[in-house]
Amino acid sequence: MLRLILTSVLVLATTTGWAESNDLQDIQNGTPGRSDLVWGAKFPNSPDEGVDPVVTSVLAPLSNKKLGGFDELIPYLIPSPNQEDAGSCLYMSLTGVVEWWMARLNPAMSRAPGGPLDFSERYMMNMAGLDEETLPVKNWKVDSVLVFNHTGRTVQNDHYRFTKGWYGTDKEGDYVAAQPNGVDAEYGTPYNWIQETAKIQSGFVNLPKFERDVLFADPESNQWNVGIAPADLVDKVKQALVARKAPVHVIYNHYGYWHAVNIVGFNDQMNSEGCKFVEGMRQYMGEQPAKLRAKAAGAKDPAEKERLLKLAEKWDKTGRRLEGAYQVQGGCHPRGMFYVRDSLYEDPQGPMYDYDPSQSGDEAPYAKPIIFHEYDWVRYLVNHATQIYVQ
Repeated sequence: MLRLILTSVLVLATTTGWAESNDLQDIQNGTPGRSDLVWGAKFPNSPDEGVDPVVTSVLAPLSNKKLGGFDELIPYLIPSPNQEDAGSCLYMSLTGVVEWWMARLNPAMSRAPGGPLDFSERYMMNMAGLDEETLPVKNWKVDSVLVFNHTGRTVQNDHYRFTKGWYGTDKEGDYVAAQPNGVDAEYGTPYNWIQETAKIQSGFVNLPKFERDVLFADPESNQWNVGIAPADLVDKVKQALVARKAPVHVIYNHYGYWHAVNIVGFNDQMNSEGCKFVEGMRQYMGEQPAKLRAKAAGAKDPAEKERLLKLAEKWDKTGRRLEGAYQVQGGCHPRGMFYVRDSLYEDPQGPMYDYDPSQSGDEAPYAKPIIFHEYDWVRYLVNHATQIYVQ
């Protein structure tokens, strides 16, 4: 199924000086003395990706901070719910682009979370897994927004909520509904992959036709690739934002797993803060081969030992490619930040999202509307960049 292809996504990792995963509750409540830092946790989607949630931080604007730079797209953003362990970043980001465009085309309409332009991420998750033969998606990394052209519509989130529920897996590994507290049943956002669109009674919204301009697609079509972006990709993204005034959707490698977000602006004068994201990646990727080989040395199962050694070799190759690009393109550049809409970094001071209105206790803040990533994040880590627009 298409879902199985698209859900092997990002696992965030801790970098030096950042909190460990067992501090998750504390860091989601804010970081003393650094109110411009926000923290995000991502949970593995399968045992192959690990077993524990891991955490990272990014810079975000203070509540009273004027962004400056190219920020014309910012007023039309609608924040995303935190995807938690759904493995849904592709659909959170693409639904966010559609929300942005409908807000831009209907500026008098409310853009409040939970309002008429807050659309269901779950709807696209489900529609992308239907009737794959008829979908206009040849390369999901750059074509997936065309699912909306196929459906011609979406649905408001209040009518088909990105939710939490009790789920299990069948023999094929697909998610199925489960009884509360049943044997091997779990409760969480992976429930969204279960197809229940027949229950939608109202709330449909007709959409315009979307076009896309592929600014860069990895020739290897590898969503984990690093160090392969052309030297002018940062400039191409900036020029596209200004020329079409439309978001740029990107896929990139984040600590060994892929993630999808939207670039919605930039500032040439912002301090890159020492390129914390890229530098953290370099350190992490440099450390992993030795850690994997140490695990392999202690593995009793020959098959597991072989798997770990092959994985270490893969990390070695990826790390060398990143280092090569880093050296050729001048390392960390001191200035320049992109404005990014993500689906991971909760805003402790922001509005709350209710995953399941039928009960209490599962509410959590929406993701921060804007986070910052240094220009070098695109330069070294992005492997696909696509601008999505309406004619």
